Amino acid sequence: MRKKTIDTIPVLSDGIKAVLSAFSKSRSLPASLVKRSRIILLASQGISNQVIASRVGLHYNHVATWRNRFLEALPSLREIEAGAPEKLQEEIRTLLSDRKRPGVPSTFTPEQIMAVIDLACKDPGEFGYEVSQWSLPLLTAEIKKQGIAERISEKSVSRFLKMR
Repeated sequence: MRKKTIDTIPVLSDGIKAVLSAFSKSRSLPASLVKRSRIILLASQGISNQVIASRVGLHYNHVATWRNRFLEALPSLREIEAGAPEKLQEEIRTLLSDRKRPGVPSTFTPEQIMAVIDLACKDPGEFGYEVSQWSLPLLTAEIKKQGIAERISEKSVSRFLKMR
């Protein structure tokens, strides 16, 4: 269950405020970083999550997430600012960036994908088919028949063969 957020006002030092201000005005940084910097600057002015949400175009829960994440990191940011101010900008950039997500592990190995591509480059006649080109259903059936993959969908085969 999500904890109830309180519109706590972060007290920003001049150094932290300068970095956030520069980020919020940037035209070369990712839009998400610019928006999150604006959230923190507006929060430091005592503005509520609901009002900030309407100003930056996000849901107030997202505003609360970034406000809370910044508040949790604020003590360590102050330490960095005192000890190594040259690292402050990169630390704030990291803090306001998306965290890595684990995602689903790959179902197919690179070797299997290469075998699928290799098979698709061969003539179907070599395997006893009376067609001049592979169709997705035929290629998928042959992949299973050769034991390249026990289970594979036509969509996966199509994705592997898609030219970029």
